[in-house]
Amino acid sequence: MTTVCCVHWGTKFPIEYVYNLKSAVERNTTKEHNFVVFSDRKIKDVETKILLPGYEGWWNKLQMFNPINRLGRRAIYFDLDTLITGNLDWLFEYDGNMMGIEDVGAVNAHQPHLKNVFQSGVMSWNPLMMGHIWTRFNPAQMGHVRGDGEYMHSYLNPLQRDLLQHKYPNKLKSYKYQVYPNKPDKKTAIVCFHGRPSIIEAQRTSITTPMATYKPQNWIAEYWR
Repeated sequence: MTTVCCVHWGTKFPIEYVYNLKSAVERNTTKEHNFVVFSDRKIKDVETKILLPGYEGWWNKLQMFNPINRLGRRAIYFDLDTLITGNLDWLFEYDGNMMGIEDVGAVNAHQPHLKNVFQSGVMSWNPLMMGHIWTRFNPAQMGHVRGDGEYMHSYLNPLQRDLLQHKYPNKLKSYKYQVYPNKPDKKTAIVCFHGRPSIIEAQRTSITTPMATYKPQNWIAEYWR
């Protein structure tokens, strides 16, 4: 059976992110699965695996690869700030050893250096084969790279991992770069909210970044529930 995972640590995201992600996955797949949250506290009504202490923020994602977790033969991960807008059966059917996403900034003409860069916003992997991501990780590296995505990009052999947007074109898009201000098209199943605005901010307030001003969008509530 497939285990669908997320990580909730600290206070950045309200707990509704966990519940809404869980319900969105359930609505958008016909595949049998377990939903697990890795967290620093027990979360009511959700199977919870308590994180080991000593890791902050995104570094906690690496704990999912610890073989002690026994996630089965297939695991899928979503960042909390991910909006599911379509059927996910295709993602459950991926059977490679490791797949992440290409940095969403790669769609921008002024960021060609991000093409083929592995990031961890959405992942699918074979836990029986990828435990080495955790067992070979040296915590001292946390002070020398920007995050788990940069670490995995440098660690994983490019010939032995897949990038979701390459394998499944048009299934995943950036809210800021590819969707806003429109509603996602029917081909899109996953919308990544990276940086600001968050899913909650994108519904409630105008957010100005160095790139643009993003006004509230009512259509998001259709999917985030």
